[in-house]
This record gives sequence, structure tokens and C-alpha cells, in this order.
Amino acid sequence: MRRKVASPEERLKKQSNISVERYFEVSLLLTLGTGFLTLASTGKLDIASVLLVSLALVARLWGYATERDLSLSPRTVTRLAIFYIFFFWLDFFVFSSGPTLLDSMLAATVHLVLFATVVKVFSARTHRDYAYLATLSFMMMLASAILTVSTTFLIFFALYALFAISTFISYEIKRSTEAAARAPQGPFGLPARNRSAIEKSLSVTAVGSAAGMVLLAALLFFVIPRYRTGYLTGLGTTTENITGFSESVNLGDIGRIKRSNAVVMRVIPEGDPRDFLGVKWRGVGLDSFDGRHWYNDNTDQVMFPPASYHRFIVPQGQGVKNRPRRFLRYRVLLSPVSTDVLFAAAVPEEIFGRLRMLSLDQTRSLHNPQHFGSPIQYEVISRVGLPPPAQLRAAPARYTEEMRFLYLRLPPRLDPRIKALAEKLTAQAANNYDRAIAIQNYLRNHFGYTLNPSGIQSSHPISSFLFKAKKGYCEYFASAMAIMLRTLGVPARLVNGFQTGSYNRVGKDFVVRARDAHSWVEVYFPGYGWIPFDPTPPDPNPVIPSELDDYLDALGLFWNEWIINYDFSHQVQLARRVEQTTKQFQGAARQRLFGLKQRGIRLASEIERLLMAHKLIVLLLMAGIVVFLMIGEKGLTLGELRLMWVLRFRGNYRNLKPHEATLTYQRFLTLARKRGFRRSPSETPTEFAERLTRSRLGRVPQEFTNLYNTSRYGRNEIPVGRLRELLDEIRRAPRP
Repeated sequence: MRRKVASPEERLKKQSNISVERYFEVSLLLTLGTGFLTLASTGKLDIASVLLVSLALVARLWGYATERDLSLSPRTVTRLAIFYIFFFWLDFFVFSSGPTLLDSMLAATVHLVLFATVVKVFSARTHRDYAYLATLSFMMMLASAILTVSTTFLIFFALYALFAISTFISYEIKRSTEAAARAPQGPFGLPARNRSAIEKSLSVTAVGSAAGMVLLAALLFFVIPRYRTGYLTGLGTTTENITGFSESVNLGDIGRIKRSNAVVMRVIPEGDPRDFLGVKWRGVGLDSFDGRHWYNDNTDQVMFPPASYHRFIVPQGQGVKNRPRRFLRYRVLLSPVSTDVLFAAAVPEEIFGRLRMLSLDQTRSLHNPQHFGSPIQYEVISRVGLPPPAQLRAAPARYTEEMRFLYLRLPPRLDPRIKALAEKLTAQAANNYDRAIAIQNYLRNHFGYTLNPSGIQSSHPISSFLFKAKKGYCEYFASAMAIMLRTLGVPARLVNGFQTGSYNRVGKDFVVRARDAHSWVEVYFPGYGWIPFDPTPPDPNPVIPSELDDYLDALGLFWNEWIINYDFSHQVQLARRVEQTTKQFQGAARQRLFGLKQRGIRLASEIERLLMAHKLIVLLLMAGIVVFLMIGEKGLTLGELRLMWVLRFRGNYRNLKPHEATLTYQRFLTLARKRGFRRSPSETPTEFAERLTRSRLGRVPQEFTNLYNTSRYGRNEIPVGRLRELLDEIRRAPRP
């Protein structure tokens, strides 16, 4: 049987006392807005669409907050739809023009979907409209998961989960309310108080459910077995366009890259991070220069397969084995970049990672032929030891014909002043090492560093840099040094890569950003291979990361390593860490318990020694404790004990103070009670004394009571001796 759908008037009547209508609509709007912002954060939407849709969502949210009705009537929706039919073709042919008709059609269709979404937000009235908006928000989140792998998605996803849970809970309450036979009753008489109470309860429930879902999802994520690289690794299509790391580079390319703060890679060192200071991450070497850009004539690459499972042994060049045996081991998390170059500290000897095949070009630069523009992770062992200057000075200047052909070539129409300057700077140098040092120091000490050099001509960049601008950045310094060395017959080439980066004390890694892009020079020394030289002076305005940057970078490191690249190997590593942490905790607990036990033994021995050395004091102390316990057993107070001392041991002429009278009378009542006389609660002290006069106690109680009244109410001091005598007479009286 089909259920009857309630009319808007009936729904409003049923919700007159308890209403979740506004809460549901606001939750749905926030769910849709979060999905849209997540999609906008991927950078795939144009600015105009982002601004217009955002303004529409904010306006709708403002309407809910101020309880203004901004809904569109069906007639207005129809007119807008007819208008957009004509606008769609204008958008397709004019506003969304792309390189191909398919690109234009895709952009215009996206605008159409966004327009329909905005219209539906302002006109939703039925359950079908709400289902459409909820489905659209989910599709936006799904598209965002495919288009990005950044930590921003994690934050938006958490918000989306919160708002989605809030939406579904309130929708179920709303639907049940509308289907009920009668309107529900709230605990308060005012509908506004009922609405406020239920909205507060729904908010708490949604937050608790979202937190539990996130915790459970995180547990399942880390526990469920994984046998391949993280799911999102290959889905992100956004890559950082680093043009300097290909087979050619124009002078000035790195200057544009160095203005970006995008994280290119993270290097996690093994061992002391101070051993990595000054290390450069080598990218690609370039051997030919035509006066304006560097390139490689020979682009052939030599492939080498893994020596064992995920382990590559990199073939070594001549002379590397003659260098000092100083090694660094580190792990690289490389972000998606538009190059197949693998960055490593020179000279890499072993590489570990989920890589199928690696290759080397003629400049011994590492390449990953299976590069798909996705994040990759690999571990490297590099030999970074350099020969001492004395050995390099003694290296012979004999080069093969191939070496001379590749690394002594000069661009045509080279400014003769460049060679003259090189000869002048190296006039006192007797070997190639001193020549390289002389040119390096000259450029470092006499030229300035800037990312906005003026006076450099694009037709003659090197000569205009050396003789006119005298300011620039690393590409100009490295190019000038390499060309000047070649004019002297010293083989040299340009290398592009990155500087060490900034060390993150929170994440324990080096964060290498695009602004760390760098160029330097490699000079060939027979018997030792290519030796690096860096003629670029330091940046006078370095960017120093703040403590907040360290925490954000650490979060990014965790996201990339333990979410994006999470696989079975990470599960094994996590299990080992948990096992090691558990063992360390157990060992620390046992060590602490053992220490407490030892301290307890020492303390007991010390106490025993003190007790044996002061036996008399201990005996007196124990006797005092026994007396104290006996007194406590009888219920005596400190005042009563003092009075007992006065009555027994003080002289007869000591006067009793008024505040001691009550305690004395209590002592009298105790003795009378032992003799069988109890004072009735209704009797006054005088009446009780008169009753005792007719007993065997005689007139002693009456005299004692008169003295008590004189002290208690007359504020007069009375002699203790007479009170003591009266109490003794009562104590000696025969018992019944």
C-alpha cells in the first residue's frame, strides 16, 4: 500500500511544536557547501564559478540564520531555466572556449550543473529535491578524491562526514514526524524552546557519531591488509611543473620556480640530521649550451633492472671508488612532478623502492621510465665523500676525445671578454682545481644574489650578467662558471637539483620546496670523476619557516607517508613499531618496579637501623600511642584530659576557670551515673541535685551543683581543691 504524502500545510501543522525543518535544511546546505569547497580546492574550477556559487551558498545560509524566506517560486525557476538554455550556447562558444570542442563542452556542462545546483538550493521543497542535493554533494567529494591527494582533502572530508551525519539524522526525524498520525509533543510549552533543545541534541549526537566514525575508519584503514601502493597514489593528476628538470632548460626557468612554496619532496634522514647539512639533491646534468639554454645532445638512457626485490644497484662512473667512503642513507617522498628524474645526493649507489626499472643518461642522472605524475617513495644510499684538495690538485689534466667533445664545447659567437676574464682570474692557478676555486670565489664575492636581475639581455645572458648586471640567481652563476672553465680547457657541466631544504624538528625530515631549486657546476677530475662546485652566493633574504610551518609540514609528511602511500610494507612497519613500543613500555615498567623495590628495601633497612639505634625513644613512642588509643576508646577529648590533670595533680588553690565548669559537671554526672543516678533530660542541675539529696549521697551533690552554677553562670572562679574533695566523696559512695 502506497503511503499518502502529506501536504505542506499538514507538515507545517505537525511541526508546529517540535520542528527540525530548519536544522535539516542548514545541515544539507553545509554538506553541499563542503563538497563544493573541496572540489574548488583542487583548482579545477574557474574563479568565476567558485565565487558565484560560494556567494549563492552564503546568501542561502544567511537567509536561514535570519529566518528570511529566500526561496524561489516555481515560476521563477522556470524562467531561469529558459534563460539558461540560451546562455548555455553562449557559454559554450564564448566564455568556455578551450583548445578543443570537447574541452569547451565539458566546461559549459560543468557550469550548467553548478547553475542547476544553485537553483535547486533556493527551490528545494520535496524529498526528491533533497535527495538530488545530497547525491550531488557526494559526487563532488568523490571527484575531489580523484583530483587531489593533499591534506586539505582530509580536513574537508572530516567536515563533510560531520554535516552528512547531521543531515541524515535530522532527515529521518523530519520524515518520521511528517508520517506520524499526530503531532509530537515536546517537553516545553514554547515551540522555540523545543526547537532549540532538539537542535542542540542533534548537534551533540552528530558530533559524537562523526568522531566515532572517524576513529573506527582510522582503525579499519590501518588494520585491513594492503598489498599494493595506497589507493589514492595514482589518482592525483595535479603535478608541479618544474621545467628545469628535463633535457633542456632556458636561462630564467628556475627563477620562476624559486618563487613557489610548493613542497617538491621530503627527505627523511637516517642517523644524525647534521650530517646532511649542505647536501644537494642532484636532479639532471646538462652538457651543451648554445648561449641561451642548456640541453643534452644525446638523450639515450641505459636501463638497469633491480638486483633483487625492489633493490637497485646503480652502476658507478669512473673514479668514484677512489673517493672517501662516507655514506648517507635517507628516504625520499617525491611529490607529483612533471619529470621522470629521481633526486638523490651524489653519488647514489643503492636504491630501494617499488620501482620496476631505472635508467641512467650520459650525465649519470637517474630516471624513472614508469613515471606517471604520481607521488613515489624510495630509499637511497649515497656516497658523499669528496677527495681532499691536495689530491684534486694533483689530478692529471688528460681527457679523452669524447670528454673534450662533450664538455669543452662553447656556444657560437661567444663574447671574447668571458675568456679574457677567466684567464685573468686564474693567472696564478697552476692546476684545474685552483682554477675552479678562483672562478667560484670571484663569483661568490663580487656578485649579488637576486631573483629579479635587471640588465640581463636574453640574446647574450652570460656576458650581460658578468659585465653589466652583476646580479642574478643560481642559473646565471653556474652557467658563467661552467663556460669560463670551458674556455680554459677544463671539462664542466651544469647540474639542476635542489638545495638541502629546511629541517622540520617536528616531523624529523628535510622539507624541500620549489624555492629550493638550485643550479651548480660539476668539474671533471680524472681518477675521481665529477666534483661539484657552487659559485652562487647565499640568499640575503632567506625564508625561515616558523614553528607553525613545522607542524603543518609534519602533518603533510604523515598524510603522504601513512595515508597516500600506505601499503602492506607500512603495515609491517607499524606492527613492528607497536611491538617495539610495547616491549619498551614493559621494560620501562619492570625497570621502574625494580627501582621502587630497591628503594623500598633501602628505606626498610634505614628504618630498622634507626629503630635499633633509638630503642628507648621507640618504646616511649609506642607507649604513647597505646595511651592515645585507650583515651580515644573512652571518648575523652583534649579538654577533658586537661581537666583530669588539673583535678588530680594541681594544687588545691588553683581556681577553676568558667569555661572548665561544663567539663567538671560532665565529670560529676559520670560519677553519679556509675552510682546509679541518671539525670533526666527534663531536669535542671538544681532539681537533679535536690533529688540526690534524698539519697545516700546526701548534700554533696547540692554543694557541687551550687559551685558549678556559680562558675558557669556567675562567671566566678572557684577553688579546685573543694571540687576535688566533693568528687572524691561521690566516688567513695557505695554502689547500689
